[in-house]
Amino acid sequence: MFNKWQYVYELYKEQSFTNASKKLFISQPSLSAAIKNIENKVGAQLFERSGHGIELTEVGREYVTAAEQILAIENEFKEKLDDIYNLERGELIVGGSNYVSSYILPKIIINFSALHPNILIKIEEANSHNLRNMLLSGEIDIVVDNVDENSELTKHPLCKEKILICVPKNYKINEGLEKHHIKPENIRSADFVLDSVEPVSIDVFKNENYILLKDGNDMYMRAFEIFKKRCIEPKVIFKVDQLNISYALADSGVGLCFITDTFFKYAHHHENVVLYRIAEEFDERTLYITHKTNKYCSNAMHEFMNIAKDSFKIADS
Repeated sequence: MFNKWQYVYELYKEQSFTNASKKLFISQPSLSAAIKNIENKVGAQLFERSGHGIELTEVGREYVTAAEQILAIENEFKEKLDDIYNLERGELIVGGSNYVSSYILPKIIINFSALHPNILIKIEEANSHNLRNMLLSGEIDIVVDNVDENSELTKHPLCKEKILICVPKNYKINEGLEKHHIKPENIRSADFVLDSVEPVSIDVFKNENYILLKDGNDMYMRAFEIFKKRCIEPKVIFKVDQLNISYALADSGVGLCFITDTFFKYAHHHENVVLYRIAEEFDERTLYITHKTNKYCSNAMHEFMNIAKDSFKIADS
């Protein structure tokens, strides 16, 4: 009964079929027929016709009150839409591992929020496996991680990372490998070229104790592939949930771990370690910004992804 409430409301405002029909860009007979049809659906007369014009009946006044409420809701919704389209309001839920949330997302969020301070960003932290499932279920909008290939997901390359072996500085294994040493402060230097350092075979470290991430993390799978290719059965003394923890243990002298160059680019650590490039097929990975393929991408999502890619100067390939 409110499909064409604008007809009743315009007639109420104009108090004339002639004027109302002009405002509505329909003929007067069409307006009369529409009003009659609405009255039949309501089951009561909305207007009284008299020599003084037309006036609302009691039911008509209630109808107009409801129509005004509908108009207010529509106007409010339009204002909210305009705000969302113009990035004046909105919300994004972004997922990442603890490592990504600590070192990658802050760089993106700072740049995004500087331009769009009214967009609320929520961060969900989980391992790679759970992030993928949360993305597929619609719990989060965007994931920054190395998410497995999936036909339901669309991935955009964000940045490449070198996977390095992280060895406590006081370990004897470091002796004689000085030409392969990489210091964390080297990585932060704009002039340093990581590929200029000669890599070391993982075989050199095959008898050392390792701290690995737990299954479900991308770095665990990459370490597993490296060891598998070289037929190495590593001595794993700890399995932890986060890259930060594996590094903290290595920094304390507990054992070796796998780490990325990005880990040192955007933050300072105690750095009681020596880093090595490894001469293996899986020594590099790409972090992607990923969203569900068939999910509606809001302006805020598009803008976040563009700013993320610009922040790391990596274009889609």
